[in-house]
Amino acid sequence: MSTPSRHHTTPPQRPGSTPVGIRGEDGRPGGSGGEQPETIRQMLILWSAMVGLELLHQILNVVMALLDPTAMRAAARRQDAAEGVSDAVINASVTAATLLVGLLNLIIVGVLAWMILTVNKRGKRMPTALMLLMIFSLFFALRAMFLFLASPTGDVPLALFAVDGSVQIIAAVAGVLAYLLARRPEALAWLGPGDGKKLLK
Repeated sequence: MSTPSRHHTTPPQRPGSTPVGIRGEDGRPGGSGGEQPETIRQMLILWSAMVGLELLHQILNVVMALLDPTAMRAAARRQDAAEGVSDAVINASVTAATLLVGLLNLIIVGVLAWMILTVNKRGKRMPTALMLLMIFSLFFALRAMFLFLASPTGDVPLALFAVDGSVQIIAAVAGVLAYLLARRPEALAWLGPGDGKKLLK
């Protein structure tokens, strides 16, 4: 008399749910291959737009500083007046300082892009990445508010100022929308109970 074979059956999964046993890099259920909620996808798209627009802003900022280095050149002249530094050296130092500041800002933009990839892959540093993205979202929003109090100066074309200001405002709007999506219940549930509570603090 043969013994009936025993087959292992997997409990049925709900549509859109993550299969049992699949975990991310940090051990959370779901992993990078699991289905992301629509809220998370929209949040990542908005943050990607924010970072891309910030990159464009930093490029425009360097271009405007090189087109009109009057303020930095005057500050350098006052600082080096007693040392008798030539105009050529002052101009070179102003250009170098502008490029250095632009490079540092580009590094920050690169870090933000890495944070987005970390959240997308649900890496071990995802809570830290989310916190930094949320902080920069609020910072960009605050910076955009001060734009309405600023007025263009120097020899930079007014159209360039307008384009740069519009880029900053759109980046701020994208960041705030992503921030609001990150605090929705489905987003916090995707993070996990522990990380969701940390994000709310």
